[in-house]
Amino acid sequence: MRRSASHAPNGGAGARGHGGDLMKATRTRSAVLSALLAMLALVASACGGGGAEEGAEEEQASAPAADTTEAEEATEADEAGRAATGAQSGESCYEGETATFVVSYGPGGGYDQIARMLAPYLEEELGATVVVENQAGAGGLLAANNLLTAEPDGLTFGFFSGQGQAGSVLGGAEGVQFDLLDFTYIARVSADPRVLNVGAQTDYQTIEDVRGAEGFTFASAGPGGSDHIDATVLYPILDIEGDIITGYDGSAETELAVTSGDTDAASGTFGSRYPPIQSGDQRAVLVIGDERIEEIPDVPALLELDLSEEQMALAEAHVALQSMGRMVWAPPGVPVECAAELTAAFEAALSDPELVEQLETADQEIGYLSGEDAIEVAQSILEAPEEYVALLEQAYSSQ
Repeated sequence: MRRSASHAPNGGAGARGHGGDLMKATRTRSAVLSALLAMLALVASACGGGGAEEGAEEEQASAPAADTTEAEEATEADEAGRAATGAQSGESCYEGETATFVVSYGPGGGYDQIARMLAPYLEEELGATVVVENQAGAGGLLAANNLLTAEPDGLTFGFFSGQGQAGSVLGGAEGVQFDLLDFTYIARVSADPRVLNVGAQTDYQTIEDVRGAEGFTFASAGPGGSDHIDATVLYPILDIEGDIITGYDGSAETELAVTSGDTDAASGTFGSRYPPIQSGDQRAVLVIGDERIEEIPDVPALLELDLSEEQMALAEAHVALQSMGRMVWAPPGVPVECAAELTAAFEAALSDPELVEQLETADQEIGYLSGEDAIEVAQSILEAPEEYVALLEQAYSSQ
């Protein structure tokens, strides 16, 4: 803050006005008094209006260093608070800026595809340049850990498997540097339901045939993967006895394992598992969710099943985990106004008929939630029963 001198007139002009009354005195006294009055007039003048101006100038002359420091601090504070105050004054946090949309998986996958479809629509809504950047590694943990320490200005945001990251946190996966609620929640883009498929050559016609099965084999890409978590959790819920066969390189190989008869079953998103259902190579026996899917109306949802109280608690926790879906997070501490602007941009983009059509053509579903609603889903997951957390820990272990 720049200083200002505060001063008030102290009566100097009035002191100079007494000279006429003293002219009636003797010449000697007059001379002496005149000299004294002249001195007093000089003193009064120094203490009066002119003196005050000099005092102000003197204070200003001694203040430049302090003023410079304060001005620099004000400039830094203004720059740091640009995003926080910009929206309040009607200024966009994004207009004319370059934003980085981090994809936590490699090029060519579903996350990358959706992000690149979204980018031009986000640019239109934000008035910014949106650059898609892939940061693949450790099942999304690399990108999440990087986002944790990114500048909290809202210009960097990432696209993650919410269920994968939530599972990593609850399951105590190696390398996790964050808590589930650390990030600024921007939006959930989609929550593609997952299904359990069995091979057409198996004797399992419905989920009731699978319940209580012995020697049941389930294909998995390995500990920590979504399919491995599904298997680890579904076995006790459905009273299945059998093995989880790991080592497959992704969903394409687990799908082939089921079709070829190497394993009895595998799980995956409905979008990826629907083609072998359509071809007749596989049968869907369970929707791992709370409601059925329109395309396969005869296949029950997990929460429809007649389960024990303990099994239902596990099932509800697992469905909550699935509902995290594809999340958009920003670093911790992003100003509320900037987060709201970004959330609004995602909502508008995902409501655009052209983008909706593009995503549908690419078999990518939209299941939008605002950041506020998405964080409620995350909070519910943190209330999962200990038994479910123990299963997640098992799913992330090397055993």
